[in-house]
Amino acid sequence: MTTLDAVYQDRLLDLAATIVRDGHVIPEPTASGSAYSRACGSRIKVQVVLDGSRITDYGQQVDACALGSAAASVVGTAVVGLTVAEVRRAAAEMEAMLTKGGPPPGGAFTDLAALEPARSFTNRHGSMQLAFRALEKAFRSAGL
Repeated sequence: MTTLDAVYQDRLLDLAATIVRDGHVIPEPTASGSAYSRACGSRIKVQVVLDGSRITDYGQQVDACALGSAAASVVGTAVVGLTVAEVRRAAAEMEAMLTKGGPPPGGAFTDLAALEPARSFTNRHGSMQLAFRALEKAFRSAGL
């Protein structure tokens, strides 16, 4: 069993304390989406501007636990400039890390490794994936 000290280490808490692009409102987003975790009540709303399938701007409103906030911070740092396919790949890697013992996502999402110690907290997987789930809803609403 993972100890709370291993999960809530300094790097994770630093990410959660300063959520990148939290409160950044896009006046005319291409798409938006939201996600909610029943386990802890965490919520996130995202807005994106897309140029084809490339993300050119991203904003989020995060009201989440430390795990969800840390993940949202990493996503907020990483997504601008990436394609929808690259974000979907990172979301799949995150899912595999949490549920199948896979390695943490790579590339722009390497800081999601800070969440690896929390994989044994299955009831919190939803909060750690909120940003990706909200983004997927936004992508689908844009027809992608």
